[in-house]
Amino acid sequence: MKKGINFLENPDALSGPELNDCEPMVSYEPVKLSSKTKKRKYLLYFFVILVVITVCIVLFNIGRFVTSGLDAKASLESAQEYAMAFDFDNAIEQVHIAQKDLHTAKGSLWVVKPLIFLPWVGDQVDALVVMVDTGVVLVDVLDNALLIVGDVYSSVSDIQSTLNEIPGIDKTYTFKTLPAEVRVEMLQTLQSIAPDLAQARIQIREAQDKLSQLDDEHMIYSMQVVVDRLEEILPSVSSAIELITPFAQSIDELAGVGKDRQWLLLFLNNTEMRPGGGFMGVYGLLQMRDGEIVDITTDNTYSIDWLTESDNYQVEPPYPISAYLGLDTWYFRDANWSPDFAESAKTATQLLRQEYAFAGLPVPQIDGVIGFTPTTIEQLLNIVGDITVDGITFTSENFTETLEYQVEYGFKEHGVEWDDRKEIINDLMDVLMERIMDISIDQLPNLLAVLTQMFDTKQVALYSFDTQTQNVFVDANWSSVIDASEVDDVLMVVDANMGALKTDHAMEKEITYSIKPVGDHYEAQADIVYKHTGGFDWRTTRYQTYTSIMVPLGSELLYTNGQDASAYEEIGLTRFGSYIVIEPGETKTLTFQYRLPGSIKDAIDDKAYELMIFKQIGSKQASLTLDLDFGKKLRAAVPAEDQDQFGDNKYHLNTNLSQDTELLVQF
Repeated sequence: MKKGINFLENPDALSGPELNDCEPMVSYEPVKLSSKTKKRKYLLYFFVILVVITVCIVLFNIGRFVTSGLDAKASLESAQEYAMAFDFDNAIEQVHIAQKDLHTAKGSLWVVKPLIFLPWVGDQVDALVVMVDTGVVLVDVLDNALLIVGDVYSSVSDIQSTLNEIPGIDKTYTFKTLPAEVRVEMLQTLQSIAPDLAQARIQIREAQDKLSQLDDEHMIYSMQVVVDRLEEILPSVSSAIELITPFAQSIDELAGVGKDRQWLLLFLNNTEMRPGGGFMGVYGLLQMRDGEIVDITTDNTYSIDWLTESDNYQVEPPYPISAYLGLDTWYFRDANWSPDFAESAKTATQLLRQEYAFAGLPVPQIDGVIGFTPTTIEQLLNIVGDITVDGITFTSENFTETLEYQVEYGFKEHGVEWDDRKEIINDLMDVLMERIMDISIDQLPNLLAVLTQMFDTKQVALYSFDTQTQNVFVDANWSSVIDASEVDDVLMVVDANMGALKTDHAMEKEITYSIKPVGDHYEAQADIVYKHTGGFDWRTTRYQTYTSIMVPLGSELLYTNGQDASAYEEIGLTRFGSYIVIEPGETKTLTFQYRLPGSIKDAIDDKAYELMIFKQIGSKQASLTLDLDFGKKLRAAVPAEDQDQFGDNKYHLNTNLSQDTELLVQF
């Protein structure tokens, strides 16, 4: 056996004969990469490194954002606590911290904005942007609001400190007991900040619009916590701003700053519905000067009407009043025949002044009109507490029925004369206004909430003869004006109780509105289902109503199953009317069918249709069904249908008519 060759010890062996006698060997030289392959490899390394760095930066900034957002949330909560304790300096400091945190969060978003096009991630990024923008707007508004409130509170504190040094003055000050000069200063301060409040109102609306964009987003928990907090804060801030702003803008007229203002009060009994809110069995005159109630008197409307019962006094009434109430004169008590409160207010003022003049009484100067229903008083009693007058206790639960009984029957039990039977209302109003003027600070949010709800549901309405003030009321939706100039289609169901006692309290109502294409036009049908849930008693009888519907100008009545149909133009709309009687326990449907004007088809052909459903002043909530066949496929609608109804030519909605409701459909 041959001894092996050690190539390491004998390098010459590489060329030895033994090796040469072998088969040729394959030579394996190192592989050299092409320059193109090397570039790809380096690009891959670079891309991986870039992705890692980007992910780190993104995660860092998201973490920074979340931390800043949660810090801002905590600061806002602290600001709220300080504000409730009237520590406005610390409240403002916490808001400034929240501002800083939100700006830090906003600065963290630049790196993630390029990811907005990625699935799910893009939704999160978009939500982050909206949320931060909303937060920035909100804290800016809170900052301005706290500065304003802080200044006012500081001024009041200085005033009160000065007053405390004056002997003989009650130290438990309320707005009512403050000296006139102090009240004037406070009212003027409120008036001076009206522009700031108006700007804050715009900002709040923008913030709400932005926040509403997040409703359908599925956000990570930390982000959702911040959004939830913003959604908690915004409604209360918005409600306060929406109510206080128009009040500040009209404070000189409402409170009589620098000059006496007299307001006509209309008690609109919505258990006996009339087009303008309810039968006006009682009226009042409220005189204000520098925020103080100088005088408030109420009286039975019949008291002044009876003074005009003469052949020499004649005002032609609307047809249903003469036909179904048997009256040949239009009296003040029936003045609110228009469903537009501004029109009813002007008519009421004119008829009242005419009757005073005819009776030889001093004609009252009236600067504005306030109409309100018993529903409003019920809600106010929830805040100010029960009121006892002449041994009779009125609560939020029994107010309407108890008052009706006392002025119709109960007065006899107390030895009160017929002519004086409504004096109890004057005493009630005195106590109620005194309680409201003495309301505690911690109850103010509740008062604001009630007033907002009453305006929204049209249980209170205002009209001012001062054009600028009236514009403020209209803009704030305080005036219950029927303005259909910005919509294509309109519907309003208007009841007028024609001698049916107080039966409206026992009536339930369902409204269905439908349209459909017929040839070259559209036809509509309004069905009003009345359900009488009562019987025969001292306040309830068969329901008799001359019901009207307000529809687009130029509509043509085709059919109604009611009696004594009428059609005429009013307040820029067409008004169809018909009479119907519903017995106790009975359910009956009143139907109006009519041809809509060509403008409706034009709007639908132009791919957008707007409908406004107006709620009658003082009316109870009614169920509302919309069943609209457009003859063409819908693209979008607000409010939206249920998802299982998407994709056809019809729009269907079941809802409640608790306030004016608007619909927009796009094709």
